[in-house]
Amino acid sequence: MHITPEKIKEAAEALECTELKSFMFQEPTAGPLTKPRRSSRSTGRSRRSTRRSSRRSTRRSTRRSRRSSRRSRRSSRRSRRSTRRSRRSTRRSRRSTRRSRRSTRRSRRSTRRSRRS
Repeated sequence: MHITPEKIKEAAEALECTELKSFMFQEPTAGPLTKPRRSSRSTGRSRRSTRRSSRRSTRRSTRRSRRSSRRSRRSSRRSRRSTRRSRRSTRRSRRSTRRSRRSTRRSRRSTRRSRRS
């Protein structure tokens, strides 16, 4: 549908006939349905501040997560070391007990032999 100047005139005449014209030029009794917009400067500032704060919070959270991951790595390393040490110590203690048993057996044998002869 193409809008022509004739159609515009017809629509204006139709508006004059109806109550729409009086309604259009009435002062609004109720307030506006939307909240009044702030000036662009203040909104720009608030946007910037929100961006900054979000950046800060993301930085903080990433730092925290990095710290926690480092700590967990350290603790896992420590636990590995401690387990290795404990294993070593248990091996050593087993070896020493074996040796002591062997030596006690030998000494018993030698005492028995000496007694016999």
